[in-house]
Amino acid sequence: MNKVDKKRPFHLLGSLAWGYIIRPLRSIKRVYGKLGSSRQVPGLVSDSVLEEEIAELEAKTQAQEEVQPKIEMEAPELCLESIVKRFKCIVFSDTDNDTVSVKSTLRFAGIFNEQDKLVDGLNNLTLFHTGDLVDKKRPDPSVVEYWQSLQQEAAAKDCQVKLIVGNHEQEIWQKIATGKKIGLDERNVRQLKGFIESLDLFYVEGTVLFIHGYPTLEFLRTLQHYREVTGKALNFFNADHYRKAFKSSEAMRQYAYIREEKRANYLLYDVMDAARYYKKHGRSINALFMELEIQVVIHGHRPQRSGVQVDYEFRKWLPNVRMIGNDTKVRYKGLGATVFSSKPDGTMEVLFINTKNKSKRLSKRVSECLV
Repeated sequence: MNKVDKKRPFHLLGSLAWGYIIRPLRSIKRVYGKLGSSRQVPGLVSDSVLEEEIAELEAKTQAQEEVQPKIEMEAPELCLESIVKRFKCIVFSDTDNDTVSVKSTLRFAGIFNEQDKLVDGLNNLTLFHTGDLVDKKRPDPSVVEYWQSLQQEAAAKDCQVKLIVGNHEQEIWQKIATGKKIGLDERNVRQLKGFIESLDLFYVEGTVLFIHGYPTLEFLRTLQHYREVTGKALNFFNADHYRKAFKSSEAMRQYAYIREEKRANYLLYDVMDAARYYKKHGRSINALFMELEIQVVIHGHRPQRSGVQVDYEFRKWLPNVRMIGNDTKVRYKGLGATVFSSKPDGTMEVLFINTKNKSKRLSKRVSECLV
């Protein structure tokens, strides 16, 4: 770190005059000099006139500085290292009505204290959930209230909670929209419907895409077209298109991870045989990811029986994308999440939390990354 002198005289009026009047005039004179004599360039003032004006202004400024009291100002420290906002997050997937496992994982990560409250020092931390917060067969309103209260608590700690919609939330919304019963009273139905409509379809942070299911060729082409036409960041797609689909059940089906036979207008659907799908479309999908500057995809939706995250899925067909399957069946295992933390050199550290690698050493390392 290079430092300048802590104390130095600073003339307020003189500094303003030099920076905003004299220096620009001298620059103009240099430009005129390169262009040639004012007699050769019509409309330009002569060099002698310009020099007289500058000399007169300098004399006035010097006289004003002599009577102007000197102000001692603290000079800022200069640092050669660029200041980069640090990105750090913890990602949950497919908790299906469960909050016990969420709390235990946040305690393990050092984010929660023993009273299950957020600790201090979490500046700029983001807590992601990539969908299926509630169970589609027995949605629990208290789970919705829990995540909403966690969002409010996080905001008070200068961090945030970002929630992505899953196929469970999509199916619940479809039932409500078509008048089907879901076993809740009218007030809870309204609350649940409003909550689902507030969720994002996806979110992009830097080069990381957070989404519930497998990104499809149609979806990525749509994002590419959206960015080319609008010039906006990809996250604006949520408000510009996705949320407008809530106008009807049929419009929403194009995003709903439908398991039935895919239709032409579906953008996200349930990819049953993902390996076969990416083998077939891998070259096109990999190229789209590169155009969209997405290097990492983290998703849930497809449970891993091992209880361990799947890293570098389909690397053979997506060589430029690190795809991470984060559905570790955390509801049954009691512990599970993925941690991202950027480093000063621009690289990203990725840590997996699950019951297979649970240890005090990992807990300490995760806490150091996030807190």
